[in-house]
Amino acid sequence: MAGDETWVRWNTHHSTQVDVELFGNTLHLAQDPNTNHLGTTVWDSSIVLAKFLEKNAKKGDFARHRLKGKRAIELGAGMGLGGFAFALLGCDTTVTDTAEVISLLQRNYENNLSPAALRGQEMSATAGHVTVQELDWSNLEHYATVNPPFDYVLAADCVYHEQIVEDFLRTVLAMTHSKSTVVVVNELRSEAVHSRFTSLFEQHFTIKRTPRSKMDAVHQHSAIDILILRRRKAADAGGGAATELSVHSAAEKQQNGP
Repeated sequence: MAGDETWVRWNTHHSTQVDVELFGNTLHLAQDPNTNHLGTTVWDSSIVLAKFLEKNAKKGDFARHRLKGKRAIELGAGMGLGGFAFALLGCDTTVTDTAEVISLLQRNYENNLSPAALRGQEMSATAGHVTVQELDWSNLEHYATVNPPFDYVLAADCVYHEQIVEDFLRTVLAMTHSKSTVVVVNELRSEAVHSRFTSLFEQHFTIKRTPRSKMDAVHQHSAIDILILRRRKAADAGGGAATELSVHSAAEKQQNGP
């Protein structure tokens, strides 16, 4: 499908449930077509991420034996598909989103990866623990409640507006340690947004685009990239002080008001 002029999407926001085959099982993900909130839809980028993880589960950086027992967090998890895929590889995973989305995300966890949902299934013995939690990137008080840092930070289709890129960076920095791996899967909708993301993140992270050959043969598209980010060494991260100042200023603003 990569490079096709006509893109027949794998999912839209019009349905109430999306079924995704993953690791030999079917995840039944509820979504809400009656809301304008972007988080209540299973976006194509999350499907690309999940199928990429499925393809690379046996070898490489995302092999099951590497992820088992590690800690991951999905930012802007929406309906949870990316985080659930990590959990199915044995990673203890926290899936997060804003208050408006949490109830539907919780329902998807309970219907698919809760102990009750996994009872009697083969994957119950290998799946990691899943936690559903509210996380507002602009609310610094939320950061500590998810117990960072994490070994892996995931985000699928979260970078869609220039105004949220700074909050996103601040959150990713707060969730990571020096050896964390950050996976950002994004559909290119705006060159300006992509440029803003790159210019801010490359001050702190190396950014590597995943080759199409490593993605699922069907679930990929030229407009969707899987980016792998890792922290730069302190000597290379020239923007660190600026971001720390930005975090400090944001905290003061929250305490003192506008």
